[in-house]
Amino acid sequence: MGANGYGNTSLLLLLVLLFLVSECASKTVVHIQNDIEGYEVSLDMHCWSYDDDLGPRSLHQGDEWHWEFNPSYSSTHFVCYFRWYDNWDYNWKNGTSIVYDKDLLHDNYSVYCFGDFQYSARRDGFYLYRRDKSEWQKRNDWHVE
Repeated sequence: MGANGYGNTSLLLLLVLLFLVSECASKTVVHIQNDIEGYEVSLDMHCWSYDDDLGPRSLHQGDEWHWEFNPSYSSTHFVCYFRWYDNWDYNWKNGTSIVYDKDLLHDNYSVYCFGDFQYSARRDGFYLYRRDKSEWQKRNDWHVE
């Protein structure tokens, strides 16, 4: 086999490697955990995007749920609605939060999380873990119904 055979094989391997790297780099994961203190606090939630409805679900205290997706090149936008019963104050609390928005990512959002978005629902609000600062940042407060 001549030099051209090795050149074609090298080019093919390089293309496969570039494809695999781009696939891995484009994967995004959103994690949501119920960290609300209290007796048997259940977090009801419903998440959706323009293209996908992830359906309603309920997270018991300490439970985590996540989904993985490949953001589109134009835009990807996920929103979640949350609702839980505060058994300390005896009222319902709710909130809506944008958990992924590609339009924001091109500015600074992507450096916050590096494709792995970890959210924590807590008694005082909804938090995002900032990997760039190694700290939790409050994103939203709860609203009383």
